[in-house]
Amino acid sequence: MKYSYDKESLKTWLLKNIDALLERQTFQALIVEVKVAEDANNTFVNKAGHDEVGKLGRIETKFTNYVKKGHMMRINSAGDNKRNGFDFIRIIDGINERIFQIPHDIYYSRAGFYGNEFCWSSSYNKTDKVQVNNTNLLLEHEITEY
Repeated sequence: MKYSYDKESLKTWLLKNIDALLERQTFQALIVEVKVAEDANNTFVNKAGHDEVGKLGRIETKFTNYVKKGHMMRINSAGDNKRNGFDFIRIIDGINERIFQIPHDIYYSRAGFYGNEFCWSSSYNKTDKVQVNNTNLLLEHEITEY
C-alpha cells in the first residue's frame, strides 16, 4: 500500500470526495463546530466537554440535521457525560436552521434526558406536543438572527 496521507494528498482526496463526506452527519457536525467557533470569534479547541473558548467561557456545540420517529430531534452525548465541561451549550438545528445557547446550570436544572440524549419537537410544538419542556427550554434560549 502506498503512503498517501500527507496533507497535500489528503487535500486532493478531500476535494474529490467533499459531497459524499458532507452526507455524513459526523463530518458535517465537525465542520459546523469549527465554523461556528470562528463565526463567534472564539477559539476552536475540541476538548473533552467543550468545543470552543471565548468571551462567554467554554461552549459545547451540538449539531443535528435528523428527525427521529415521532417528530423528535435529538442530540447525543449531551447529558451527564458533559456536566461541568462547559459554560454554555449551543444547539444547532440544521433542519429548521435555528440556533440555541443555554447556560450550563439552566440546562442541567431543566432539561430532560434519555440516557445522554436530549430530544425536542421538530415542529417546536406547532403541530404536536412532543417533548414540551425541552422544546420550551430551547425556545427561551434561541439566538438565531434573521
